[in-house]
Amino acid sequence: MTTLTRQRLSRVVAILAALTTALLLAPRSAHAQQADDDATFAAPPFQLPVPCGERWTTSTHSGHASQFMVDMISVSGATWGTPALASAAGTVVTSTFFSDAGNTIVVDHGGGWVTRYLHLASRAVGVGATVSQGQQIGAVGNTGSATTGAHLHFEQRLNGAVVQAAVNGHAIPVTWSYNQNFETSNNCGGGGSPGRYWVDTFADAPGHATPGGARTGTLLQGTNYVYCRAWGPLVQVGSDYNHWWLKTDLDSGNPWQNQWVSAYYLSRWGNDQAKDNNGNDIPDCT
Repeated sequence: MTTLTRQRLSRVVAILAALTTALLLAPRSAHAQQADDDATFAAPPFQLPVPCGERWTTSTHSGHASQFMVDMISVSGATWGTPALASAAGTVVTSTFFSDAGNTIVVDHGGGWVTRYLHLASRAVGVGATVSQGQQIGAVGNTGSATTGAHLHFEQRLNGAVVQAAVNGHAIPVTWSYNQNFETSNNCGGGGSPGRYWVDTFADAPGHATPGGARTGTLLQGTNYVYCRAWGPLVQVGSDYNHWWLKTDLDSGNPWQNQWVSAYYLSRWGNDQAKDNNGNDIPDCT
């Protein structure tokens, strides 16, 4: 290769390198930047995390790390045991118990958005579960040390920071006591958990490996899900009795999944009945 050819080749390489550097350093177009912003920051269509049509009052307090953390209590009925619903569709990334926050669910909605639900009486979904808007993820309670009464602690976060919660297209105002702001839920998606039937129990129920079999753990009093029912040994206290047994997941014990509790512990129904909270017969196990 001649010296002249080498010089020309060196100049071409230098020009190409300069153009590449210029392209890398050039500011992105407004349209490209806006597309990135939309993908990262567009909020999901959040709804109040409680059943459709219910009315709740919201507040924050000085103990919160952010004034935008929302505490909620019902003005439509009892707060404790009310279904806690997914505010928007997403994936469960946390489902655990903390000593201060109690039963906690965290749902990732994508684009940097997550919601957090604290102090739940019970949890109905595990890590990795895909939930739809309006799907029940737990029940409102007062678990943990950082609560003095039943309420739902609700947060919306963007890229890890708590932001002012917005539902049904409007921001929830910051108030420092209840009964200053009221919200009515429009969370009417109704995406339930397939194969789960919600029931209330009036006391902690002993769990068994089979209907009437070996004791394995405990299902705590409150709102719980069951899968199906089976006829089995009689459980009777005084004049109250039930032959039905319900397959469920216990709150404690080993094993705790797919165990059995007596329908005697159902709060809403009488002798030899096994219905969910809507009055529907729980299906027979197959």
